[in-house]
Amino acid sequence: MKSESIVLRHGKTVKIDLVLSDDCRVQEIIISGDFFIYPEESLEGLEERLKGCGEPACIEEAFKTLESSTLLGVNFEDVKRRIAEAVEKCTGVRGGGAD
Repeated sequence: MKSESIVLRHGKTVKIDLVLSDDCRVQEIIISGDFFIYPEESLEGLEERLKGCGEPACIEEAFKTLESSTLLGVNFEDVKRRIAEAVEKCTGVRGGGAD
């Protein structure tokens, strides 16, 4: 299991608290920071949909749930990219035999 905090700063701060399972799938995730999202429940829905994702296609599909949401103060493309990078990094380390 791997835990990581990712902080993005582009005028606003976004923190991604991410726990990956031993098989590099999102086990727990909390996205917080200096931004607004409407409806507010859509962020919780995104976090739930991300659980179990272990590949970019799954992460991409989870973020499609935000298409009808309004986001202020953050670019969720950056958030999506950083989550995918963390999963890919975990997979690369596992695949390299460095468990």
